[in-house]
Amino acid sequence: MIDFNVGVILAAAGRGTRLACPVPKQYISIWDKPLFLYSLEEFLASRYIKRIALVVDDVSRVNDLLLKHDLNDTDRVSVVQGSDRSRHASIKLGLQHIEKKHQDEELKVIVVHDAVRPFVPQELLMLLVKAAAAVGSAGPTKPLVSTVLKKNAESFLEASLNRNLYVASETPQAFQFEILSSAYSKITDEELENGTECLQLVLSHCGIKPKLIPTTEDLTKVTYQQDVNIVEAALRSKTTDVCIISEDMSEELTTLSQGLVHRVGTMRTMIGKLAKNRDMFNGKVYNTIILLHMHEIEQDLHLLDFANLIDMERQGLIIHIIHHASIDGLQNMSVYNLNRNSRKMAHNYEKFHKGVVVIHCVSSNDIQLLTNVVISLVQADPQTFSGQNLFL
Repeated sequence: MIDFNVGVILAAAGRGTRLACPVPKQYISIWDKPLFLYSLEEFLASRYIKRIALVVDDVSRVNDLLLKHDLNDTDRVSVVQGSDRSRHASIKLGLQHIEKKHQDEELKVIVVHDAVRPFVPQELLMLLVKAAAAVGSAGPTKPLVSTVLKKNAESFLEASLNRNLYVASETPQAFQFEILSSAYSKITDEELENGTECLQLVLSHCGIKPKLIPTTEDLTKVTYQQDVNIVEAALRSKTTDVCIISEDMSEELTTLSQGLVHRVGTMRTMIGKLAKNRDMFNGKVYNTIILLHMHEIEQDLHLLDFANLIDMERQGLIIHIIHHASIDGLQNMSVYNLNRNSRKMAHNYEKFHKGVVVIHCVSSNDIQLLTNVVISLVQADPQTFSGQNLFL
């Protein structure tokens, strides 16, 4: 538990030249939301965080985006004009804003974070804040993956570092307010122009040795296009809540749930009739629902019953898995009718912001193949395969 007030400086004023994108990377849209909003929402979820200085390159643009995504009505967030000079310069402006506007709130700790890192693990954040309150400053680290080389002006090797002695610095980082303020008041022009490490500032100017906290948490920073792809997949997984509904316990249900549990945000199974089990969910809703059927879909009954389980706001997928006793039954079905029915269901589910896929299973021997197909569907854009019939 944190029983003191905490502030945040969220740096979102960069240009993102390495990404080679037409817009600064903090504005890249991932799952219909600009990148910087993910980290902002993570900080807003922590009630001990009382003030957030969102330091940006374009105040008007950011205010419009906050309004669009219903985040403009919180007095905890201040949008601050950043600097095009450097990261340190923007952070200093955010710090000065907090010092001037919120000096009466007694913020004990300030967290500094890059807005292009969408993940802010809550347990790690609390650990960093507590460590900073105790020793002055703290930051997360990860092992170096590659050896670091020092080159000369002509790009020839001068030396290589022993990577066992070094670690990679990540954010969020946490500082006692007075210590960070003191460090930035003493920053040199050289540091302001070329420096990037806040932990080094408090060591150099305040004599405070930051506590380095190793972590395995996902703190991905979007720098290159491949990072965008990684973040898209990770955010898709973290924001996917799955409910598998089956009338009976089966090996198929077990394998599906085991295959999905570590690939989604939350995963739940319901065994038995929907009407008898709805109350046990206590209002929990899901944006992805998987239904196991025998022979055919009771379309109207199921749509009515599991509507209360559907998260109406988030995009997601409804997957119907139908088991056919033999291939003979399928041969008597019209491909046209199957396609028409699937398209009709897809249209019906549009009002719930959901895609729909029907998987027809003839063989019961390849449960792992079915699981792999379902995992691929859950991880894909919900509209990519909506209205389609798949046959296994």
